[in-house]
Amino acid sequence: MVLTSVAPQAAQIKRYEDNNTTLSAYLSGQVQYVATGNLVVAAISRQNADKAPVPSFMLKDSPCFIGLKKNEPALKAKVDTLIEQGIKDGTLNGLSEKWLKAPLPASLGA
Repeated sequence: MVLTSVAPQAAQIKRYEDNNTTLSAYLSGQVQYVATGNLVVAAISRQNADKAPVPSFMLKDSPCFIGLKKNEPALKAKVDTLIEQGIKDGTLNGLSEKWLKAPLPASLGA
């Protein structure tokens, strides 16, 4: 796993059954650190600002996708245009910063 490969050997890594149990352990103080996605951190920030994790480093840059029905070339072209325009004018990065509390990855659109 990615976390195991970058953690110090002396680190005690605890794994939980699901995301809710992991977050409960973090929020209740059972663990000092949590490895989770930026959407989860943003949600914690909204609900428990004083307990929100502070991002230290990125373990993995996970892609997000937009799903479209097959054989919809006009819709795909419009979505592609909107994404390209949003990257160029900074709209997508602004939305990412606002809602995901993180900038778009540098590799987006590359």
